[in-house]
Amino acid sequence: MVFIFAALSGKLTKKLVENLGAGRHGDGAGLYLVVDPSGALRYIVRVTFKGQKNRKGAPLRTDFGLGGADIVTLN
Repeated sequence: MVFIFAALSGKLTKKLVENLGAGRHGDGAGLYLVVDPSGALRYIVRVTFKGQKNRKGAPLRTDFGLGGADIVTLN
């Protein structure tokens, strides 16, 4: 399986990340910063498999972990 990441829109900024609450926050092109209630930060990328559907008929989506925000920087 090959993944090609296009240039991201860059909606998240360092200042914004410092003030985010718990939840999943999108940056664009399927990239998300996940903030745990404990304050831990990690990045994931959500991909859709072309032509595959879930049980309800919606596109099949899968999340891949990219690493903690202390290892994977916003830049």
